Amino acid sequence: MTTPHVVKGRMIFKVLVVGNDLPLQTGFLSRASGDRVSCQLYNTLGLSLGVVSFDYPDNLSVVLQLWSVPFSERMEGLSRNFTRGHSAIILILRPHEIENIPHMFERLALNRETPLMIVVVGSVRDAEAGSFQLDAFLGSQLPVYAVQSIDDITGSVAEGLLTRKSSKSLLPMIVTLDEEVCPLYEPTLPEPASPPNSDDEINEIRTIAIDLGLRVIDDSCAVELTEGVTWVSMKTGAIRLEPGICRYCSHCCKRQSNICIVSTDTGWSTLNLGSRALLTIAKIYALSARMLPSHVKSQIERTTVCTRFDPNPAIPIENIPDEILSGFKDSDTGKSLLEAAKERVKEGRLSKDVYSMLKKKLHNLESSRNR
Repeated sequence: MTTPHVVKGRMIFKVLVVGNDLPLQTGFLSRASGDRVSCQLYNTLGLSLGVVSFDYPDNLSVVLQLWSVPFSERMEGLSRNFTRGHSAIILILRPHEIENIPHMFERLALNRETPLMIVVVGSVRDAEAGSFQLDAFLGSQLPVYAVQSIDDITGSVAEGLLTRKSSKSLLPMIVTLDEEVCPLYEPTLPEPASPPNSDDEINEIRTIAIDLGLRVIDDSCAVELTEGVTWVSMKTGAIRLEPGICRYCSHCCKRQSNICIVSTDTGWSTLNLGSRALLTIAKIYALSARMLPSHVKSQIERTTVCTRFDPNPAIPIENIPDEILSGFKDSDTGKSLLEAAKERVKEGRLSKDVYSMLKKKLHNLESSRNR
C-alpha cells in the first residue's frame, strides 16, 4: 500500500455498508471490525456499527466508522437518516444483485459521485458477467479484481478516501470475495435475566390489571391509548402496540410495533413477586396512567406516523380522530394527505363534500396548533 502525502493526525470517515442481504452485509462488517463491533440494534432496526483503523507513517491514523444500514421498504425513511454525513459506500452484493445498484442508490438517496467499493460475493467470472450493466451508471467500465480478505477491501477504501481528490484514487472499484471469507451474520438473542413469570405471578398481575379497569385476554393485558392499543404480555412483560391509525386506513398492512421499556426493578412485595413480575406490573400501571419516560413516549408517538396512510372511504372523515390526522406526515414524494384526497376526487373515488370537510378539519387542526 502506498503512503499518500497528507497532514499528520487522525482522519475519521463514516462509511456505509449497504446490500440486499442484511445478514451478509452485517457479516462483512462483523468480520471487518473484529471485537470493535456493535450489533445491539440489529434485531430491532437492522443497524450494526463497527470501527476499522489503519496507521500510516508520520503518525497518521485513518479510522473508518462502518455503518451497516438496512435496505427495505419498511425501513427506507429511517435508513436514509442513517446515511447522512457518509464519506464512502461499500456495497455487498451477490452477482445476480448487481443490476439493483442504481435502484438502491435511488431509494436511499445516495450520491453516485461518492467514493464507491462494490464487493461481489462470488466468482470473478460471475461478477464480470454482471458488471457491464453498471457501465452507464458509473460512467465507465471498471475491471473486476479478486481479493483474498476483507482487510484488503477496507484498506483500499481507506486509501481511496485519502486520495479521492487526486487522479490516483482507487475508487470506484469492483472486487470479488469468496463467501467463506464473508459468512452470514447469525444474531444471538440475549438470554433473559430472569425466568418468565410463574402462573401465580400471572394471576396476581391479572388481578391488578382488572382492578385498574383494563381488559385482559389470556395472558395479555390491553391498555387503550390515544395512539392505539398496547398489549402487555403478563408472562414476559413484552409490549406491542397496534397503531390506531391502521383502523382508519384503506390499506391492509396492519402493523404491530414493539415498545421498549428497558429497566430493572429492585422493589419488594409482600406477595413474593419476582423482579420480572414487578416490572410487568410497573409497565402496565405506567401505560395506563401515562406516566412514561420521554423515550417511551417518542416510540409510541412514532407509531402514529405512516407515509402510506390513506383514509378508508368507508369511514366518514369526521369519524377519524384529530390525533390520527395530526400524526400523518407527508410521504417521501412530497404528496400531502390533502393532495392525495384531491387526486381521489379527480378519480371519482372521493366526493367533493368529504374533501371539503377534510380540508376544513385539517385547517382547524393547523390553526389550533399555531395558537
